[in-house]
Amino acid sequence: MCMESDAIVLTESGDLERRTVEVDDPGPDQVLLRVELSGVCGSDVHMWQHGERDSPVVPGHEFVGIVEEIGANVATDSARRSIAEGDVLTVVPGISCGDCWYCENMPTRPLTCNDRDVHGFRSVEQPPHLHGGMSEYFLLEDRAHFYRVPDALETELGALVEPLSVATHAVERAQPPGLPHAREGLGMGHSVVVQGAGPIGLLTVAAATTVGAGQVIAVDMIDERLAMAERFGATDTVDLSEHDGDEFIDAIAERTPSGDGPDVTVEAVGHPSAFEQALEIPHNGGTVVEVGHYFSAGEAAVDPSDVIHSQLDVYGSLAYPPGQFDTSISVLERTVDRFPYGDLLNYRVGLDGATDAFETQAAGESYRATIHPRE
Repeated sequence: MCMESDAIVLTESGDLERRTVEVDDPGPDQVLLRVELSGVCGSDVHMWQHGERDSPVVPGHEFVGIVEEIGANVATDSARRSIAEGDVLTVVPGISCGDCWYCENMPTRPLTCNDRDVHGFRSVEQPPHLHGGMSEYFLLEDRAHFYRVPDALETELGALVEPLSVATHAVERAQPPGLPHAREGLGMGHSVVVQGAGPIGLLTVAAATTVGAGQVIAVDMIDERLAMAERFGATDTVDLSEHDGDEFIDAIAERTPSGDGPDVTVEAVGHPSAFEQALEIPHNGGTVVEVGHYFSAGEAAVDPSDVIHSQLDVYGSLAYPPGQFDTSISVLERTVDRFPYGDLLNYRVGLDGATDAFETQAAGESYRATIHPRE
């Protein structure tokens, strides 16, 4: 017998409406979750503002829930840890097809899949209907990847596993195998600049600190965010508002061991000018990781000869492979008493406040607005 769930539905006209959606009974390979909260990500805001969606859709891909019912064939999570009713799970949004050339030949790059589904971006009319976390319930499909959140972590922190996975993957992209000893890429004691102290930037600061970076410089123009970056492990901060144009790049260089810039720059702003600057920040032979431009914000003016003569390694970092969630849960568990993760979840509403949450996130007035379906 099917049950019902109240959910937020993003309509064709761009409105966020509270609706009742049918929930299929879980099959033998499925898990029914009672959703505790779902974060409002920048990509949710982009979908809401710009209409790039398979409408109508239940948004939400940064969510955590409690196991309500488990199919007969499900005994463990994707890390082969046993699960039971009452356990807390966080869900990897993407589901790759597993059959295309990319899935067979590039399994660590799931976003190259030709036929990939993503929770929070699929039409509510497509079974099993509830594809996003902004709902009272969520039905995990048999192809989904999901991970148990340890009892030592507060349930709400499970909603940060997804954005932390974006950050930890970006940091890992700066770690070429076998090279950190030669001062290439990110290694223990190396210097890192993180452009942007929004949620992804702050979590990148935490990730870089956790893997042993000796110097982490956060760059932003908002005092509150720079102060938060220090709480997440930044050893230095640079306030863009105190410098004209690209003068801040010299201020960064003066603070680094080389005197000529950091070993690694991670661009987490998402503006073309920030990418242009990212290519100028590292010392010659340095590394740039671009993680901020999930959606296009325009074109950057780049002279390819500058990249060549600076001998830069430039990496794009798009999301993460499913196993990144396990990495991020480990990071959370080991650093939860060190970094103020809970302070990132600084605007909470129930389902009826969804529009307020989206507006607050869009205005940059919260690090991460969250929707709690049972409040």
